[in-house]
Amino acid sequence: MSGNSDESTISTVMDIEPARFANFDPSSITTLVRTRNRRLLQDLGGLDAIIRALETDTENGIRGDSRDIDARRNIFSSNSNQLQERNLVKCFCVCAVKAIKDPLIIIVVVFTVLSLGFGIKKDGLEWIWPEGVIKLLAIFTVVIVSAGTNFWPITQCHDSSGTSSYTPQVDVVRAGEWTKIPISSVVVGDIVFLKPGDQVPGDALFIDGSSLHLENLINVNGRSECVEVGHENKNPFLFSGSMVVDGYARIVVTADGKNKRNHQQVIWMEGKHADELLNLTTVVGKLGQAVAFATFFLFLCRFFAGNVYHDDKKGNKALLGDEKVEIWDHLLAFVGILAAPALIALTSGLEGLVLAVKITLAYSLRKLMHAKVLVRKPSLCHSVASVDTICLNKTGTLTAYFAEVKKFWLGLSSIEEAPHNLIAPNVLELLHQAIGLNTIQPRSANSTFAPPICSTEAAISDWAVRHFGMDKENLRQSCTILVIEPFNSTNKRSGVLISKNNDNTIHVHRKGAADVILPMCSHYYETTGIVNVINKTTRALLEQILEGMTKNGFRCIAFAHRKTSIEEYFNFSKQQLTLLGLVGLKNPLRNGVKRVVKDCQRAGINLKLLTGDNILTATVVASRSGILEPDNQPGEIIEGEEFRNYTSEERIEKLDTIRVVAGATPFDKFLMVQSLKKKGNVVAYLGRGLGDVQALREADVGLCFGTQGGTEILKACSNIVIQKKDLSIVFDILRWGRGFYVSIQIYTQFLITATLVDLVVDFVMSIFPSDPPDFDAMAVISSGKIPYPVFQLLWVKLILGFFAAISLIIKQPSEELMSKPPRDRDEPLMNDVMQRSISAQAIYQIAVLLAIHFKGQSILKVNVNEKNTLIFTTYVLCQVSTVVNARLFEEKKIFQEMHNKKCFWGIIGFIVLLHGMLVEVLKNLAGTARLDSRQWGICFLIAAASTPISGLLKYATAMRIPFLTNVRGTNPKAKID
Repeated sequence: MSGNSDESTISTVMDIEPARFANFDPSSITTLVRTRNRRLLQDLGGLDAIIRALETDTENGIRGDSRDIDARRNIFSSNSNQLQERNLVKCFCVCAVKAIKDPLIIIVVVFTVLSLGFGIKKDGLEWIWPEGVIKLLAIFTVVIVSAGTNFWPITQCHDSSGTSSYTPQVDVVRAGEWTKIPISSVVVGDIVFLKPGDQVPGDALFIDGSSLHLENLINVNGRSECVEVGHENKNPFLFSGSMVVDGYARIVVTADGKNKRNHQQVIWMEGKHADELLNLTTVVGKLGQAVAFATFFLFLCRFFAGNVYHDDKKGNKALLGDEKVEIWDHLLAFVGILAAPALIALTSGLEGLVLAVKITLAYSLRKLMHAKVLVRKPSLCHSVASVDTICLNKTGTLTAYFAEVKKFWLGLSSIEEAPHNLIAPNVLELLHQAIGLNTIQPRSANSTFAPPICSTEAAISDWAVRHFGMDKENLRQSCTILVIEPFNSTNKRSGVLISKNNDNTIHVHRKGAADVILPMCSHYYETTGIVNVINKTTRALLEQILEGMTKNGFRCIAFAHRKTSIEEYFNFSKQQLTLLGLVGLKNPLRNGVKRVVKDCQRAGINLKLLTGDNILTATVVASRSGILEPDNQPGEIIEGEEFRNYTSEERIEKLDTIRVVAGATPFDKFLMVQSLKKKGNVVAYLGRGLGDVQALREADVGLCFGTQGGTEILKACSNIVIQKKDLSIVFDILRWGRGFYVSIQIYTQFLITATLVDLVVDFVMSIFPSDPPDFDAMAVISSGKIPYPVFQLLWVKLILGFFAAISLIIKQPSEELMSKPPRDRDEPLMNDVMQRSISAQAIYQIAVLLAIHFKGQSILKVNVNEKNTLIFTTYVLCQVSTVVNARLFEEKKIFQEMHNKKCFWGIIGFIVLLHGMLVEVLKNLAGTARLDSRQWGICFLIAAASTPISGLLKYATAMRIPFLTNVRGTNPKAKID
């Protein structure tokens, strides 16, 4: 199967290195595998010829030095080429272009440029250019901030998706040494060892192995399919990305995954809530467009009627029809008439909601990544907030993944720390074979590679070495493995057929769950080597032994043997084995399991234990962990077979009662998740092994621990991968999910309030003058300006789109979130509490701002510029107050939270400080007037008055907003990307 030594020597000569693979056509082998063309395989000389052509060796693999790897990558391409990082600079430029294309920015730029052009023509360059340059710099600043705000979430997803610790790995042999490498490092010619849970790193050909079954996750029909691969069924072809569900094999890689899918676009939110957010944006946007159209129509009527004033720099006013008014003044007035309604429409949009979703998710993903959690599907977070049921395993989840052998029974004798010389040599030899050889092996007995085994096998093997003097190397040299029957979760057993090299006798060994192996046994060994019949009395004693161990929480594994022949092996009855021994293993509870279970129950989350263990063992573990109460009720614990035999209606009816399903098969777990979903529950499934794959795919939220070997298929089927052996992380994930949803609700409430107030106030101020005829609001517009000058509009955009989002969204989810039941998945985003708050705050702010507009000059004794600055400052501070109210009244312990939110208060202080500088220092740029201490005090007092209003109206009768009440998400396929 390998090339001869001369070829191997020649291939290392530097001078002929460029000629490697010169007579080899990579496309021919790619076609061979992709089309499963056995005839072409024969035409190419068979497997041996292909291995020689690829300059590899079945025992030693490729050379594996840097020159060899580079040559293979250059000729055959490489997985690593497909996993290149995104060009972040280019990505930022894309975000900047997107920000520039914002209609608000475009309108402001056009309006600014036209105003500058007309102003220069009329007043000269020296009077206009400083103001114009500063305005353009301000626009540039907003573009950069907006681009950065959109760019940051992308970098977070880029960082999390590129985390190397989550890259699937496989075992390969290079230069005679077996090692584990990421699949992205596999090259054509690599010899790879596959075991259950591994992902096929590239198109490949089968060399040898046993019972290899693969799941092709995507086939030509778009569905998964399970296929058996091997020489016996004339199917030696393996496809890139397939998952090993059973068996083992050695393969040679012929193509390194050229046809893998490229990086997919990130979907931030999908389903009904994405549809609701998009509908909400559309409804408010249409309302703004309607108001803008009405404004434009009234402006146009006034313009053509000549009822529009022009004010010059000295404050003189004149009708546009007056002879003193130049043509440039008419053009400026018309630009203002076009710009004002456009800006009213654009500032009424709720595009900030989509940005808030991205920022919130990016921040949550970043924090979870630091906690060793990879969220493979960001849009899943809104489902996490609704999880009300968690299904989980025992081993590796509630209990530690490692196990310890605590009990061993040989026949009816308990052997505790006994010297192995007290056991008959023939029985001891059979025990060595049963423990040392009945594991996954890569190939023949003289293999130099021992693949990793599961924790159960490792614990039993180490125990046998320590207490029974088992020598693994001598054992493998003395026997030849003929057939292996790998363990799987359905039959709960494994088997091996071996031949002893010294006498060529054939032996079959089986091991597995004691309640599965014991019924197969008709005899048992004693310590003296005598074989006795298992009669009714003996069987009853053995069952008592099993019951005693399971009641103490032990997991029982049985070993059985039979001397046979090749012919007899395929014909003998499975009830003709001889029992070798019973092993009792114990997996200690994970640290903090009881606390996590109690916290989940306090949060309104039901826990269901689904385990393949005996019902007694399952009961003990469920009681110790807190899933079962001391006085558990009938029906809380059932067998998997009983659950399986229920009708669909009976299963759904009994779901609320069932807490533990013992002896559960993979199909039982799938049925449990399916039944819970049919009843309307939102289910999270915490998987551990291959038997959980079906249930993981069916669950609303699939989670797995990525710290165990052979879990690549588990990771591929999970939405969330936890790279830390800590069950409390699951509780933190649920808390972050709830925090995400609450943050989106709070920001939605804030943004709608601010938008409605801005929309109404802008419309009224643009249409209705404050004190006619001394001042006409149209005089401002006719001179090329709008109710809010450009810089003020940009400042409001920064507050609504960036600072408020950061202050409201960037926070640790509170512990109080987990003291409430999970939210209903069908509950609308705009609930009654939000509508009460929006109604109250909007009415209050609109009333106050319009009062200042109409009566502010006379009551507060201020001029026009000061009045407009008061309106602008009061509006900004009211939005700041809305942000503060949203966070304060989110918690029950208000004053304690005020002390804890240092970052939040820092952002709030920064907003107020910047606004103060805008009003007091940059007044010429911002179009504001300086305010004295009395006027600042009035603004702060008005804004602060909204706090008690929020506190009182939170518990008042619902006040619904008609055009928002009916906004519901109905499209489950809606996406926010």
